Amino acid sequence: MLDNDINHDFSDIFPKDIRDDFLFPLDTYRLFLEGLSINPSLFFDKWSDIDTQTIFDKYWKKNTKSDWKWSLTFPFFSLLENYVNYINHPTIIGFSGLPGSGKSTLGFWIDSVARELSLDIKVVSLDDFYLPGQEMDIAMKGNPWNVPRGFPGSHSLDLLHQSLDTFLKTGVLISPAFDKSLRNGKGDRSGWSEIRSKVLVLEGWFVGCEPVSDLSKIDNLAEDELDFSLRQSEKDYRILIQESLGQYSKIWKKIDKLWHLKSSQFNNTILWKSQQEDEMIRLKGSGLKGNYLTDFIRMIQTSIPQQSLSFINSDTTVEISQNRRIYKLKTKEYHF
Repeated sequence: MLDNDINHDFSDIFPKDIRDDFLFPLDTYRLFLEGLSINPSLFFDKWSDIDTQTIFDKYWKKNTKSDWKWSLTFPFFSLLENYVNYINHPTIIGFSGLPGSGKSTLGFWIDSVARELSLDIKVVSLDDFYLPGQEMDIAMKGNPWNVPRGFPGSHSLDLLHQSLDTFLKTGVLISPAFDKSLRNGKGDRSGWSEIRSKVLVLEGWFVGCEPVSDLSKIDNLAEDELDFSLRQSEKDYRILIQESLGQYSKIWKKIDKLWHLKSSQFNNTILWKSQQEDEMIRLKGSGLKGNYLTDFIRMIQTSIPQQSLSFINSDTTVEISQNRRIYKLKTKEYHF
């Protein structure tokens, strides 16, 4: 079959209103689905089914775009389903993206739909393994951003190791829950949960991020797309964070596949984090604001080299613009 025939047949599968909402070539989308071992025709039939729509429509935010549904959420969920159907052991899938990019929204949708469809898929946040309040205060003391949490070194790594190892052996994850609205936005643990599942999605803003080989070469240069230089205190503290990040690398080795929701520009997180905290204040009455929010955003921008966060070695990369529109797709081949 000629390429033109392939493109013609593929375009016939997806209605014009969906295709017109894509910011990338349709052929890119075809290759993306094929790389995920997804049959486009079966894929469209399933996710456009009226009965299926009544399930997942309840969990969308208002005005969710077609590209977010058809080129991120549905393909990712289909991949998770394939793991449930074809892999006979507990599996961890990683999902990485800057704060406010949409990870939590996606995770809520996946958890909710998986529950309604009785699928063994659960989502857990790296943030849930933050240190308890008092331990966190000690660990964060003296950081140059004066933030209460967030960067490598603020998690209970031994607990995370043990919990994930137990999950991989038994399919059971015993996890703390962390409420960021407690202690006037500093956050604290709010309980524990026991998760039984076959597929576990571990999401976090630096999941999959590796330490750089020579930090001095980066820190002597102005960071890309920043309008300020690193302070000496930030350069010094980044050395400690890089040492800590090396311990997280052992966590990443437990991940079977990694997805990266990549920002078009690193500074997009300024808007995204602000929106995220405004939403938390609206819903829970507490969150980061004022100088606390400004300092937290500065930490996101400078605590880990942007080169590390922007070029995570992911199996699948979905690139989004400042308004969270998807404009680029890339994946390695998946085989089940």
